[in-house]
Amino acid sequence: MKLKNFTIIALGLLSTTFAFSQESEKVDTLNVHEQRITSIEDGIMQSKKLKFSGYIQAQWQSSQLDSLGNKTNDMKVGAGKNGAETTDYNRYGVRRGRLKATYEDFGCQAVIELNLAETGLSLKDAYLNILDPWANTVALKGGVFDRPFGYEIAYSSSKIESPERSRIIQTLFPDEKDLGSMLTIQAPKTSPWNVLKLEAGLFAGNAISQDTKSKKDFIGHLTYNNGGANFKYGLGVSMYAGSILQPTKNVYSMIGGAFSVDSTATNKFGFANRQYLGFDGQFSINTGLGFSSIRAEYIMGTQPGSSTSSSSPTANAVVTADTYLRNFAGGYVHFIQDIAGTKHSIVLKYDWYDPNTSIAGSEIGIAKKTGKADMAYSTFGLGYMYRMNNNVRLMAYYDMVTNETTKVKGYFTNVNDNLLTIRLQYKF
Repeated sequence: MKLKNFTIIALGLLSTTFAFSQESEKVDTLNVHEQRITSIEDGIMQSKKLKFSGYIQAQWQSSQLDSLGNKTNDMKVGAGKNGAETTDYNRYGVRRGRLKATYEDFGCQAVIELNLAETGLSLKDAYLNILDPWANTVALKGGVFDRPFGYEIAYSSSKIESPERSRIIQTLFPDEKDLGSMLTIQAPKTSPWNVLKLEAGLFAGNAISQDTKSKKDFIGHLTYNNGGANFKYGLGVSMYAGSILQPTKNVYSMIGGAFSVDSTATNKFGFANRQYLGFDGQFSINTGLGFSSIRAEYIMGTQPGSSTSSSSPTANAVVTADTYLRNFAGGYVHFIQDIAGTKHSIVLKYDWYDPNTSIAGSEIGIAKKTGKADMAYSTFGLGYMYRMNNNVRLMAYYDMVTNETTKVKGYFTNVNDNLLTIRLQYKF
């Protein structure tokens, strides 16, 4: 009897313990579900901070060949001509294939942008931008990003209404980007001082490549932007104060309409001044004719180069050529007219670049040490755009290029190097 009672009591205790255990397991399961929900919510919040975007520009270009049988440098896709091409040639290519990742949190922004095309993979942007959390007025940016000079450099390649930026921009600011740090000062949108914006920074001066010198280039851009319900306008002034290493003692400058050399021994491994001053303006208005926009920019200054080129450096390769100092001037005027009530736009653009304002075209090739690098160019562009939707855009654009007539072989008259571009862009 005692054994029977003991057995009953033991079974009762076990069942009670099992019941409590099941209760406990139910509570733990609820906690697990709550933790999972919280984790999912946190993941969603984090994913909202990370954004991916990009665009692809597939294009076909057809160009004339100049009198020497060379292709125009304005063509941006495809390899050089072959022996069978004697009057013109055309190429397919991916002009830009961009993929951009942006992460934003607590006023901080990190950006990485890559370019993928048949030519390979390359870096376009990699920077951090931190906005002060107190006044939301001062931001610090560091890494590889657009140089703060003028208007067209920072204007997105996915939005620009011509196939390429102006010749002077491509020459002075290849890649548009540089490695450096920058301060931006602009009051919040709620402030009446928001119309003013100052960007100023120190840069390596070598475009998207490694820093090679302790001396840094200063770039600054001050802008004023305002407008009303149907119009907007902006004005800006820019300054570039930098330098380029002089690898030899020979430094050429223009004196009396010809290059004169200074061979002072201390010139070697010294620095030549690289100084630009720029002015830019924009105006847009929405009327019954559609959205109209006009932009203009003018740049002048001193550019160190070589006997064969006035372009700014783009790589960290060792340069051994003599230094040539040239005063230059150039700019562009860009007009865009949307056709009212449609998805179509007409584009007109005129740009010019004179790499050596100290000499006339008729003297180039005769005056000592002058040549193709001193020739002025102007380009008139006529374009058409069709915006199928927010993602797809079709562009047809014709560049009519005119070079300064000189005494340089092959450039006694204007060469035939006009360029037709057909581009299909998808943005996501």
